[in-house]
Amino acid sequence: MKLPYYLLLAGLLVIFLSCSAKSNDISKSDIYFSKALNLFEDSKFSKAKSYFQNIIDQFAGTEIAVDAKYYLAYCEYELNDFQNSKQSFMIYKRYSQDILKIQSARYMICMCMFNLTLDHSKDQSDTYYALEEFQTFIEDYPNSKYQSEVSDKINQLRNKLAQKKINTAKLYLKTEKYDSAEIYLNQIFGEYYDTEFSDDARLLKVILFLFREENELAEQYLEENKAKFKNQEKFRDAINIISNTSRRFKIKNIYFLDYINNLL
Repeated sequence: MKLPYYLLLAGLLVIFLSCSAKSNDISKSDIYFSKALNLFEDSKFSKAKSYFQNIIDQFAGTEIAVDAKYYLAYCEYELNDFQNSKQSFMIYKRYSQDILKIQSARYMICMCMFNLTLDHSKDQSDTYYALEEFQTFIEDYPNSKYQSEVSDKINQLRNKLAQKKINTAKLYLKTEKYDSAEIYLNQIFGEYYDTEFSDDARLLKVILFLFREENELAEQYLEENKAKFKNQEKFRDAINIISNTSRRFKIKNIYFLDYINNLL
């Protein structure tokens, strides 16, 4: 049975209008995206962010909305909104098919986590998480163009963790909790031996022996580890501390506590 001519014409008209509307939507999204990208490239991140967000809201589920999420995340990062930036990059990573941009998003997630870490004197949970994320990135992308930046950030994070342990060991020394201090020093020797605080840990180890009145062990330790000192001034400080242990005016380790406060 053939369809009446007017029904066939109506059907074709509906298809035509639907395609036309879809084409207009695509054209509109392209214009929006172009404007947003221009704002982004001019470093007008706050305005660009609004444009990209509008694209995401109006054209959800489209490829251009996914791309907008990528640039939205960068805008949030440039505006120091690291928590939201991290979430946006994670969403982009989940839905994108662009291998190169996914790698870039992974790197930026690491950078967001790096910027969310706290000062060494505070809780370091976020530092451990950031360090793990950077190390995973290196494992997944061993030849990445971000290799140098990632290595630098890993070193900074490890130094921060080592400094936290140094300060904790120093506190235990001051309160005469020597066993606890030694635990933290040994952690530095085992996990953070290559950080800039390794010499401080060796110096504190010498002081620990002296606090326990184990002078011969202090001298033996220093002799066995003198080649490991990167900073010769720290090594000379250790020698001076040992050589002054016999001074009569030392009262209840005050002399050595002054050394800790002045040298570390």
